[in-house]
Amino acid sequence: MEQTRSPAGAFNPLISRQVPGFHWVAFLTLCRRELRRMVKMAAAFLIAPALMAAIYFVCFLFGLGPQRGTPEGDAVLTYLVPGLIMLSILLRSAENGGFMLLYSKIEGHIIDELMAPIGAREAVPAYLLAGVVAGMGSGLVVWIASLFFWPLPVANPLSALGFALTGSLFMALCGLLCGMASTKWDHISAYFTFLFTPLSFLSGLFAPVETMPATVAAIVRLNPLYHAMEGFRHGMLGGPMPWGSALFLGLSVVLLYALAARLYASGWRMKS
Repeated sequence: MEQTRSPAGAFNPLISRQVPGFHWVAFLTLCRRELRRMVKMAAAFLIAPALMAAIYFVCFLFGLGPQRGTPEGDAVLTYLVPGLIMLSILLRSAENGGFMLLYSKIEGHIIDELMAPIGAREAVPAYLLAGVVAGMGSGLVVWIASLFFWPLPVANPLSALGFALTGSLFMALCGLLCGMASTKWDHISAYFTFLFTPLSFLSGLFAPVETMPATVAAIVRLNPLYHAMEGFRHGMLGGPMPWGSALFLGLSVVLLYALAARLYASGWRMKS
């Protein structure tokens, strides 16, 4: 008996259309799209941060004046290098997380994501992964460049990697939230100018917090970026493990992730 074939596009009960709890295909597709976009902009994420860090280092090197080559001057440069590496990681993670989402909103690509069976469980980790990869890649290039200027042995590689990843994830979340809140390029540029850059510079980047006035030091210690800097500097230079910084930074990541997932799931400012 000849079987009748259903017309093209007809419903086939043998094909499962149940959306899984975590849509791996959607997640991997978004990751691939964001990573390809990041590769096209590799010069902005890799070369520019290394050049900026080199300029900072040279300025400090010449600014030391007579102390250049002395134990005090060497201590300043040793303290500076981990901060410059972490600064590149933090800013590039935020840039990638925020600018890529805003680009999708402005170009209208976000509508395709909202209509497809892609939820916050897949989209938020995909954007964050792209941000972390951009930040860590940028930090790796800056670290390699620093070896030509001021080579430093890494005292605790696992600690340095852990704080770098956690700090990168924190800033990728911050960038993603700013991308959600922004509707044009001027908005997200303002976040970097008036929020991220001041927080990065007021994080113990250039000077130990112990040398600051008590009131300023107390305010700086409330900055999650300070704890990322301190933890990464511990990994690079050694010293007692800053468990308080690890806990503070980890809790900050958990809270921001919960907020980002909730806002993305609700579609907050995604179509505006």
